[in-house]
Amino acid sequence: MSSPSQVAAGFTITGLLDGASRTRGRYPVSEIAVADIADHPANAAYSMDPAGIAELAESIRQDGLTDLPLVRKMGDGSWQMVSGHRRKAAYALLAKDDPAYERMPCRVIEGIDDERAVTLLHAANYFTRALTVTERAAATEALRGDAVRLRSEDPSLSGMRVDDVKAAIIERQTGRKVSGKTIAREERLARRIAEDLSPEWAAEADRGNLSAEAVRSLAGMPKERQAEMHAAMEPWRRTKRELSDYVRSEGKAQAGPDGRIAKAARLVADFLESPPESPSPADLSLLREMALMTAPYAEAGAGARKVRRRASRSKSSK
Repeated sequence: MSSPSQVAAGFTITGLLDGASRTRGRYPVSEIAVADIADHPANAAYSMDPAGIAELAESIRQDGLTDLPLVRKMGDGSWQMVSGHRRKAAYALLAKDDPAYERMPCRVIEGIDDERAVTLLHAANYFTRALTVTERAAATEALRGDAVRLRSEDPSLSGMRVDDVKAAIIERQTGRKVSGKTIAREERLARRIAEDLSPEWAAEADRGNLSAEAVRSLAGMPKERQAEMHAAMEPWRRTKRELSDYVRSEGKAQAGPDGRIAKAARLVADFLESPPESPSPADLSLLREMALMTAPYAEAGAGARKVRRRASRSKSSK
C-alpha cells in the first residue's frame, strides 16, 4: 500500500511549483494588483465575515503579510485566487486608505487545471482559516471526489479509506497532520448540526460553542423543544462549558429518545407519508427486516406495561 506522501504527492503546492520545473525560480513572487485577481467560485463555501476581515487587515498593517497567497495564472493571462481570499479582501480594505496596499505579493502558479485548483483551495483552507465546524467539514467533503479518483486509479489504495486519503492530501498540502478518523468525526458532527438542530442551536454549535455530547443530546429532541430551551436560557451563559452544561441539565430533565432512533423514525415516517405507488421488493424486504429488528423492544415495552398495570390493580384492591 502506498504511503500518504506517495498518495498525495501531486497535490502539494511545493510539488506543483518544483515538480514541473525543478526550481522555484521559474515561479517567483510577483506583486499583482488586488483589483485584477478574481475570487475562485469554490470559495463560496467559506465565510468572508467583515469583522474577521477587518481584524486580519489590522494584523497585516502591523505585522505585514507573513503567508503569501497562491494565485493561479489563467490561460488568457488573467489572475484567479486559489488560496488567500481573506488576505486579498484585507488588502482591498487597507487600500481604501492607503494606495500602498493596492498591490499584493503573491506566489504565482501556472499550468494547473480547474480540478487541481479546487483541490488546492480546499486543502489549504482546512488549516489556514478560522473555520466553523460546517466550513471545516465542507473543506474535507469537497476533497472526496479527488480521494475517490486517486483510490480508483491506484489499485494499491483499494484498502485505504477515503477519509485517510483526504487526510493525506491535506497533510501534503499544508505540512500539518490530521487523521482520517478526525475528518470522519467532523463531517458526521456537521451533518448532525445541519439536519437535527434548531437554527439557534445550530449557530452555537457551528461556532464551536457546544460539545459533541451536547449536540447529540439536542439532536434527540424535537426542534420546537430546542428552540424553547434556547429562548429560556439565562443570558449570562456564553462559554462552551456553560452552554454545554445547560444542554446536559435540560436534557436530563426532558429525557427523550436516542437521537439516532428519533432520526430513523423521522426518515421512515417521511417514506410512509409519500410511498411509491408500487414499493419495490427491496423496499418491502427492508421494512419487514426493520419490523423484526424492533419487535423484541416493542414486546419488552408491552411486557413492562403489563407489569405496571398488574402492580397498580394489586395496590388498588388493598
